[in-house]
Amino acid sequence: MPTGSPVSTDRIGDVVVLILQNPPVNTLAQPVREALYRELEAADLDGSVAAVVIAGGKQFSAGADLAEFDSGQALAHPTLHGELAGLLDSLRVPSVAAITGVALGGGLELALACSARVASPTATVGLPETTLGFMPGAGGTQRLPRAVGIERAVNLIASGRSIDATTAAEWGLVDEVADDPIAAAVRHAERLATAGERPRLRDLPVSDSAAAAFVDIALRDARRARRAPGVLFALEAVGASATLPFDEGMALEFTLFERLARTPEAKAARYRFLSDRAGGKPSTTVAMPASVAVVGAGTMGRGIAQAFLAAGIPTTLIDTDRGRVDAGAGAIRSSLDDSVARGRLAPDQRDARSALLSAAVGLDSAAGADLVIEAVFENLAVKLEVFRELDRVAGPDAVLASNTSSLDVDVIAGATSRPGSVVGMHFFSPAHIMKLVEVVDGAATTTRSLDTAIAVARKLGKTPVVSRVGPGFIGNRIFDQYLRQAVLLLQSGCTPLQVDEAMQAWGMAMGPFAVLDLVGNDVAWAARKERGETDAAWAPADALCELGWFGRKTGKGWYDYPAGSPNTDLALPDGPGLAADDIALRCILAMVNEAAAVLADGIAASTRDIDTVITKGYGFPGARGGPWFFAEQLGWGRVTAIMRRFAEETGDAFWQPSTALGAQS
Repeated sequence: MPTGSPVSTDRIGDVVVLILQNPPVNTLAQPVREALYRELEAADLDGSVAAVVIAGGKQFSAGADLAEFDSGQALAHPTLHGELAGLLDSLRVPSVAAITGVALGGGLELALACSARVASPTATVGLPETTLGFMPGAGGTQRLPRAVGIERAVNLIASGRSIDATTAAEWGLVDEVADDPIAAAVRHAERLATAGERPRLRDLPVSDSAAAAFVDIALRDARRARRAPGVLFALEAVGASATLPFDEGMALEFTLFERLARTPEAKAARYRFLSDRAGGKPSTTVAMPASVAVVGAGTMGRGIAQAFLAAGIPTTLIDTDRGRVDAGAGAIRSSLDDSVARGRLAPDQRDARSALLSAAVGLDSAAGADLVIEAVFENLAVKLEVFRELDRVAGPDAVLASNTSSLDVDVIAGATSRPGSVVGMHFFSPAHIMKLVEVVDGAATTTRSLDTAIAVARKLGKTPVVSRVGPGFIGNRIFDQYLRQAVLLLQSGCTPLQVDEAMQAWGMAMGPFAVLDLVGNDVAWAARKERGETDAAWAPADALCELGWFGRKTGKGWYDYPAGSPNTDLALPDGPGLAADDIALRCILAMVNEAAAVLADGIAASTRDIDTVITKGYGFPGARGGPWFFAEQLGWGRVTAIMRRFAEETGDAFWQPSTALGAQS
């Protein structure tokens, strides 16, 4: 919270202008609500005031401060849903919201409680709460249907999407679009005051006579689709806007909101939201690269290049021969064409991105790039050769990044005469879609190189998490233990299908054996050999690879393809197997124990970083928050007791709880 009052006051004629000042996005934290409430009360009591305008500078408001939900401050005086919105409803003078930037969640609900709304042409508005695991709780489900109709309200709230100012005006959500929204809001407020009008959305009926039936259908469809609890609760509240008086609808909305806020899913969603935003941030201001070179035109290199093109950065795709580089560039352009065909891109956007793409043969083509990202095969010898050449051809100020997923960035940096310029940028496939980037801080990596990698990841719309150097960094090191436990479960008589079904039922996006077949069993096999690992736990997986059963790419792995049916040629031990709950705990708590070791080794800076990596990059269910958050909810005493039981049952030394876990229990 900035120093001074979080709400400044101006006076334009008979209109008081209140400007929220809680940068960067004017979240409605308790001090902001208190100051706004105080200024509104003062304006209401001042007989010389004819109207009030609420504005927010660059951003109107991104809504509630989620950090307040678990501290209890979200319901501290004055509440947004009751006292602040209620005061706006009862003001003797009209109020107008001047919307710039974003009005999201509680920010839009604040604007909806005003008499009218004026927006800048570039403003966006929406109620994204259902995408964050909860629901509108300050009148959004009651006022929005009265403003735009039940069908639009249902679609906007259930999807959590935002709309632009032009669309909002067409829908009747805002009354005017103006280049100078504060000046326009003042004029609008003066007109209302002169006419003696003080319109309130609460006084309007929901005009659609079939509203209740429409919501019932939407609720039925949402239940069939197993939508998140936030969507179901929100739709129930929207339905009340068509059947209950406004105050009763508000009471039901808040009851549902409070009940939802206490659910494990909502707690996990708040934790995820805050964790994602607590990820890597540059410590200094760095210049964004004017051009980028991506070395390697395979699947990963193509995806990385597409991510840069989407961010509007000229990108050169480089490989060793014309056939490979032309195939890579052609695949990127085909992907852009497909996005147009699917309605995800406009033709002019495709053309603009395509114009930014160059394809070249040989590393000399990287000479002019400010940032070079190596995305070649995961082989240390190959990467060392690439970096020796990059050291020769790249500009003296260029940042050199490796997309390695597990190799030693310090060794790679040592192949150059400028190790401070080398940093890890581990993208996840498909790189133009997946949101995670592990930024690997090497022993010699300079602050400038590290901050450039972090800033670039954010520019691409990714979530950067900083890792120190270590085998597998944060994500692969932890996920390897998950996969290892899955393979060990075969010795208990479990089948790959039983393990996969148990993990998917628990919430993982894919089962571990399906993941191994998709990525290629040979990839993990090669990495184990590269690191010289001799862990007997992997013997069944190694035997699979020795038979050439690499997974989908060879038509056979843990499953047979293309059908994906169990591989009946597998020689599996007989045994009693395990119940689904024990399978899930064995695999998930393996991640927890390894996460503790990652913390103890200083590879990850925080438990939030660990949970962000595993949820963003490895299919861990967001509704469970992350492995560390899940363990906290389970209780550390119970977690360590289960691990000790696993140690007794399996004789696996891995299950000795990490010292970092001992500090928790």
